[in-house]
Amino acid sequence: MRRILIVDDEPDMLDFLERVLRSGYEVLRAANAPEALAVLSRERVDAILTDQKMPRMTGVELLEATRRMGLDVVRVILSGYADVLDVERAVAQCGLHHYAMKPVDSQRLRAVLEQAFENHAAGRTVSIEGLG
Repeated sequence: MRRILIVDDEPDMLDFLERVLRSGYEVLRAANAPEALAVLSRERVDAILTDQKMPRMTGVELLEATRRMGLDVVRVILSGYADVLDVERAVAQCGLHHYAMKPVDSQRLRAVLEQAFENHAAGRTVSIEGLG
């Protein structure tokens, strides 16, 4: 079973993500990027699904750190903000596999993750949805 680390500073969003994903994935969770890095120092994961706008460290900064750590994982940003510069930076610096806009329903969330896993397997770095 694939392991996914979900990272979001909003407890309700973490609960939603875990509830949606636990039926098909083993889910680990972190309330912020430093906590996520601590989890990653002791646990192996197949994917990281992170919010972009978080205190102390953004999702892009977290994913950049995982890339510097040499982790070969699927990297997904789920954001409530359509910031094209964040997306461009994520593509260039952290090997992003998918960027999607909140809100996302449970069916769309599963599709986003499957697309990200397909992108990773094919060596593609990004799919972007919700940006106009």
